[in-house]
Amino acid sequence: MNTTYSKDGQKIEPQGGLSGRTALLVAVLAGGLSCRSEPPGGGVPAARTQPRAGVSAVEPTALPTAAVARTVYVPVYSHVDTADAARPFNLAVTLSVRNTDRAEPIFLTAVRYHDSDGRLVRDELARPLRLAPLAAAEFFVKESDTSGGSSASYLVDWQAAKPVSEPVIEAVMVGTAMNQGVSLISPGRVVGAPARGAEGR
Repeated sequence: MNTTYSKDGQKIEPQGGLSGRTALLVAVLAGGLSCRSEPPGGGVPAARTQPRAGVSAVEPTALPTAAVARTVYVPVYSHVDTADAARPFNLAVTLSVRNTDRAEPIFLTAVRYHDSDGRLVRDELARPLRLAPLAAAEFFVKESDTSGGSSASYLVDWQAAKPVSEPVIEAVMVGTAMNQGVSLISPGRVVGAPARGAEGR
């Protein structure tokens, strides 16, 4: 019987009646999924669009002087209640940040996920992100992640070195269970400028 090895050189032993080829495929898929769901930095989910030509991380010290800076509040729903019994229906959340300007980049300096009580659950960014003209970044909350509660929210801080067209920032929620599906879109709204000291942090 042929011996198979994973990319990191580990020998793969067939188990449960799986052939070596099948075991290798399972190992590779599992490795790919773990890399996506558990990025470096304490397991905090990163933008799913990284690495990509239009979205790149930058050092805070490399941020240009901001000519415009905004904070956008985005209501999201980790679950919704259904029927008279108010049974929770879990939803997966995708936060989408789209640079609508055709000439200038924008910079995301903070993407903070808060729960229904307003407490910070996590900050999605280890470093600021540069979004090229017309580029977009997405951040994902698993359907099984109920840490935000029914009325969670994102606060997104962005800035630009020149006046630009406003980015489109919105959340898409989707859930399916028992032949039932729920989907909705929640637009963000500007609530002011980033708090003092938040820019370029």
